[in-house]
Amino acid sequence: MLRLFCVALTLLVSSVSVQAGAGQSDAAPYVLINDSNDAITEQAGKPNKPHVRPQRYICVVDQSGNIGGGGQVSCPAKPARVGGRCRCANVTGSGTLYTY
Repeated sequence: MLRLFCVALTLLVSSVSVQAGAGQSDAAPYVLINDSNDAITEQAGKPNKPHVRPQRYICVVDQSGNIGGGGQVSCPAKPARVGGRCRCANVTGSGTLYTY
C-alpha cells in the first residue's frame, strides 16, 4: 500500500512540475523520494551540451630552401590568424599557421 501511495505521489508531483515547467524556463530542481529512502534529483533548465573540441593551432615551416634540409617542420602554436606567419623554436625561417 505504501509503494502504491509513493508511486501515485511521484506521478502527481512530476505532472505538476511538468505543467509548471512549461511556463517557466528557470524552474528549480525537484527531488523525488522512493520507498527505500533513496533520493532522485532532476535538474531542470540546463540541457546537456555536446562536448566541442577546442581549435588547435600548428605552425608548419617549409625546409626545402635550406642547405641539407628538405621537407617540413611543424610545432604547436598559440592562437592567431590562420594563414599568417609563425615561428618554431630551433628552426630557421618562418612558417604558416594552420588549424586542425
